[in-house]
Amino acid sequence: MHTTNTSFVASSVQEQNKQVVRQFFEAFDRHDTERIGQLVSSTDYTFHFLGMPPMDWNGHKQFIIAITNAFPDVHHEIVDIVAEGEDKVADRFNITGTHKGEFQGISPTGKKTSFGGMQFCTIKNGKITEIWANVDIMGLMQQIGAIPAESHADTSTARS
Repeated sequence: MHTTNTSFVASSVQEQNKQVVRQFFEAFDRHDTERIGQLVSSTDYTFHFLGMPPMDWNGHKQFIIAITNAFPDVHHEIVDIVAEGEDKVADRFNITGTHKGEFQGISPTGKKTSFGGMQFCTIKNGKITEIWANVDIMGLMQQIGAIPAESHADTSTARS
């Protein structure tokens, strides 16, 4: 009787899927949308970003270009990455970059930024078909001065 080691096969697919996500971030940091386009499905791709409508690859590519224009030294550092089953990868990451170009209508400030995010990716046949991303946009906007940073409660106006 011949048996296959299914846990090894699953583990191998999971490692390959994690590598696809790593390559995605590496290409993003190099502003290489052509390479990213090779990592995502050309026929079945959706990017979900909280607060925005879902995007196909062309919409997501324009989103990436806007970010890399605003933060030309953008860098993603993967803090945690986990693969599950044959098609899911979850990761938590930190993003750093200097605000050197217009972002969401905000003129460049020259401020260095650092904020976190996490995402779930679906990968089929070695291609990303879907990303659900959640990034600390509030923290980013506070760092570039677009919205006021939270301050501690003013105790001088507290009732006695």
